[in-house]
Amino acid sequence: MKTLASRKILNTSSSSNKKYIQELCFQTPFLVINTSCGIGKYKFNKIGYDSNDDLILEYILINDRKYNDTPNIMYKLGKYYYLSAQQVLYAFKYFANT
Repeated sequence: MKTLASRKILNTSSSSNKKYIQELCFQTPFLVINTSCGIGKYKFNKIGYDSNDDLILEYILINDRKYNDTPNIMYKLGKYYYLSAQQVLYAFKYFANT
């Protein structure tokens, strides 16, 4: 599992990309993710960086009764789920195409 490190000053193009991704996450904060422990509903929490200075988005598990795997996910994977910017954009692209 990736951990978020302290934020660094970004160059202009990366900063604008970060703003676009952040705005996308604020407009559609929920994702349904099929994890190795089942399907759970997650809400966007924050943006940070991993140890390789790659942009990472943190999602928090939501206790939604529609998703029966939530207790199992919480126990085995924890409350937080970390995705790269590419993974989030892929998820939104998939969602937009369905």
